[in-house]
Amino acid sequence: MNLNDKATQKAAYQLAGLIYGVSLDGVVNKNEYEALKDWCYTNEPLCENENFQSLYEKIRPIVEDGKVNNEELEEMKNILREFVGDVGSEKLEKPNLYFLSGIFQGILASGDVNTYEIYRLNQWMEKNTHLQKHPPFDELFPLVKSVLEDKKVDNEEAIRLKEFFASHLE
Repeated sequence: MNLNDKATQKAAYQLAGLIYGVSLDGVVNKNEYEALKDWCYTNEPLCENENFQSLYEKIRPIVEDGKVNNEELEEMKNILREFVGDVGSEKLEKPNLYFLSGIFQGILASGDVNTYEIYRLNQWMEKNTHLQKHPPFDELFPLVKSVLEDKKVDNEEAIRLKEFFASHLE
């Protein structure tokens, strides 16, 4: 689907990134669920756009039942894939920036930053090396590499990552 409307594109890619970020550790906790619910609340006004409304009407019931499990995350990924194509692997900078912002939201929503999440973030970055020269990717790539040098995320590194993520939310 062609996403010419910037607000619709931003919302869709942020949701895709949020789902990716929430699913990194394989568990959807209460705060991550609330982040998904907040996405619905924040983006409801975009339903004026008929295309976005079709996405919203598929996502909202999944989120509104009070919990989201891994199967429902996969269902939402499939819905988004239909809506915008293969999100997170496009060569375009702006959609990837929105996607990355969603990843940051998903990681921050969990309340902690763990090694597994950062390994998964690193995997995504390795698939998207074409973004290395664009901000904030230009800072993120070396930061994640340095954090993973010893193959674990310690408390100081977790704080540094949280600060970076929070300062780069779109």
